[in-house]
Amino acid sequence: MRAAWPILALLVACATEASEPVTTDPNETEDPPGSPPGEEPPPKELVPQVSCAGEPDAGPTEKFHHFSSKAIAFLGSPKHRGLDLVAAASATEQTLAGAASYTVADKALEDEDVDVFACRAGEWKKVGRARTDGEGFFKLVLRGGDRMPIGLRDMFVSVVGDRTGARFVAFVAPDGASLIASDVDGTLTSSENAFFDTIVTGADADVRAGASAALDVAKTRGYQMVYVTARGQQYTEASRGWFERKSFPRGPLRLSPSFLTLPGGDTVDFKTAALRGLTDAGFVLAAGIGNRASDIQAYAAAGLAPDRTFIESTEFASEVQPEIAAGKAIGFSSYDDLKNQQLSQLPQL
Repeated sequence: MRAAWPILALLVACATEASEPVTTDPNETEDPPGSPPGEEPPPKELVPQVSCAGEPDAGPTEKFHHFSSKAIAFLGSPKHRGLDLVAAASATEQTLAGAASYTVADKALEDEDVDVFACRAGEWKKVGRARTDGEGFFKLVLRGGDRMPIGLRDMFVSVVGDRTGARFVAFVAPDGASLIASDVDGTLTSSENAFFDTIVTGADADVRAGASAALDVAKTRGYQMVYVTARGQQYTEASRGWFERKSFPRGPLRLSPSFLTLPGGDTVDFKTAALRGLTDAGFVLAAGIGNRASDIQAYAAAGLAPDRTFIESTEFASEVQPEIAAGKAIGFSSYDDLKNQQLSQLPQL
């Protein structure tokens, strides 16, 4: 019986160590620039921005497990996507997930291997390998010392059979970190249907004047942006590219798992669940930005106060003005107004 006690103690010690919150990687933190004499230096970033150029060297291709997979990959361009990780430092598990598919029909790549890479201190490192399911989705769960440290970092998923892939991000932050959520279509794009018009025309959706600069103010005050949109997940890469081209603050995306989410109740349900997922993960929803009554409803259902719900009030004035007049949200007619009157007044973190 005595021999079992050292083993039990070792297991308890390992379990305790595995449950400790992750911290920052010293190789990923930098001292802020120096301050003028007599002034206090600015604080270090609580969440390091970890970026890698290009794509990882994923290695040679390997055979697909199924001939049908090879045929699917041959039929059309890849539509792979990673589902951005949002996890608090105390989370005992970090689940990296996404989907592999091809063609405009979003045909799933079933029962095939993918490799997942993370940017660590400016270099791509392989995290592990996963197998897609019958819907093309994969999951890779990290535990204990395999979990990623605090940071907003580039990630990459590579299909082993042809080495096509897609970038995504992982956001790991101290518990209680403050987030600002924003809708996308009609809120950040120039109109509600601007993005979907580009699917037909191939043009780039215009951005509302001053939107990226306004959100940059929130970033400089210490808030992390999260973009929540009822677009289907098949548009993940198109959405991610648009944010980069329009110079929006980097942040995780939350897109609908449904191919089509109808306006109204379905949109409210999706956004409410996405927002509650952020707060349930251990974060604080400090503000929300939108342009429809459904945004007001979703933010309220997620527990956000009306004076932290900011609604663009021009395109759907007849829909949102009664809600604003009833004190359910704060309206704004330009992003200069939002920046100067609301976002710049948020407490500095």
